Amino acid sequence: MTELRETVLGDPAELPGRSLGGRLFGGLLLLLALAICGAGVDKALTAAKVNGVQGTLTVERCWMQERSGRAFDEPRCSGRFRPDGGGEPVENAEYRGGGAANVAVGQELEVHRSGATYKLSGGRGLAQGVMAVSGGLAFSALAVPFLATGIQPRWFGRGQNRTRVLAMVTFGIKGTTAGRVRNALLLVGLVGMAVSYITFGAMS
Repeated sequence: MTELRETVLGDPAELPGRSLGGRLFGGLLLLLALAICGAGVDKALTAAKVNGVQGTLTVERCWMQERSGRAFDEPRCSGRFRPDGGGEPVENAEYRGGGAANVAVGQELEVHRSGATYKLSGGRGLAQGVMAVSGGLAFSALAVPFLATGIQPRWFGRGQNRTRVLAMVTFGIKGTTAGRVRNALLLVGLVGMAVSYITFGAMS
């Protein structure tokens, strides 16, 4: 089996030695993954009404926002937003995003402020936040081989196919602690994305 793998993918022993550049690249990938996870946590906490400006939006009108084609058209609604913590209501507050196509005039929505618009609080936002966190975990699995091996990405494609070289780097940590960490991150991330996607779809 090992010989077949090396014939198809190449022998990891043929890769260059460890270097600071490869580990720095792995560190950058890890930081990006953490940023994705952080954004997902913030989204989930906001949807759970832990932070952000929360309130109720009473829908007054809905329309279809035409964009660059029918497939990209987006349903939107607007109305009067009343903050939960008191304060002046916001007129013509615009809600966009998932579920807008099923909203009726006069309906009251639990929303939170998101930039210049408003988005739903509750289950759908939580599902989107969990999906982002899970995606960040899955993405972080890409960083592990570079952190462990120190292979410099600029070497990729030097006389070989980039995908093949990446596979060689990945299989180079198979059976090691780094390999087990990578597998765990990838598995947890993919399972989390699948569950949150199914949950999000069930709430549509």
